[in-house]
Amino acid sequence: MPLYKETARDVYLKAGSKGVALHCDPLVKRGFEQPQWYLDKRSFNIRIRAETVKQFLGDLKFENMLDIGCGDGSISVPLLTPNNRLTLLDMSETMLSIARSRIPSELASQVQLVNDHFMQARLAPRSYELIICCGVLAYVDDTRSFVEKLLSLLKPGGSVIIECTDSSHPVSYLGRLVGRTRSLIIPPKFPLVLHSSSDVIRTFTRLGFRRCGAFRYSLPPPGVRTLLSQDSLYKTVRAGFGTPSHNRFPWLGDECIYHFKHADSKGERVVGSESRALAVKD
Repeated sequence: MPLYKETARDVYLKAGSKGVALHCDPLVKRGFEQPQWYLDKRSFNIRIRAETVKQFLGDLKFENMLDIGCGDGSISVPLLTPNNRLTLLDMSETMLSIARSRIPSELASQVQLVNDHFMQARLAPRSYELIICCGVLAYVDDTRSFVEKLLSLLKPGGSVIIECTDSSHPVSYLGRLVGRTRSLIIPPKFPLVLHSSSDVIRTFTRLGFRRCGAFRYSLPPPGVRTLLSQDSLYKTVRAGFGTPSHNRFPWLGDECIYHFKHADSKGERVVGSESRALAVKD
């Protein structure tokens, strides 16, 4: 039995590119209510994201953290200590349930779980020193409004770690070509919104952020992903692209993870392949 009565292609035709995020939300929510298709096939990438976030932060301490699109909690739950608090936000109740199972029982009272869309969620303004947002921008059509809300929730001098796929990169072009061909046989679960890394950086910069960390890499081709184990895929990416502190061949990477700090911050430690330029220039 098919998971959806209405395919992502139908949504695209009816909504048009401008309304994608609003119109595909029900599809995204339902798709991640049965998330094994994602967790089983992308665990290697979740591991890379989690390690990148940890390396960006180093020994920095945060009292209050927010993870938008938290998924199974692999990225942010390891950052939880007896001295801080964490808000996990996701549209999928199933994902939140998996994330809840990862929380140590002695720290459960320090975690708030929010089952909602980020733009609609009621979160206290200027409450978080750290906001993590990985795997979310692909479903956001209005980047500026999204980042403006991030800024409204961030304490002065706070950090945002955000991930995007660079739609202007040749690897992304090739991936979309393969995806279009495949969609003739297997319709996609939901449409994705395209963002270039330069647009993401420009949006953050105009809103008073500066980039202090970056890691760029590419995922193995779809055919390779079906042949190798998740551990082998992880090792392949690490062998090719290294780590945030030693990012090899970043120009070949279309997957981008950025660490931004608001301009009020002082004396931050710089990490990443693009960290030499604190003043962002496109």
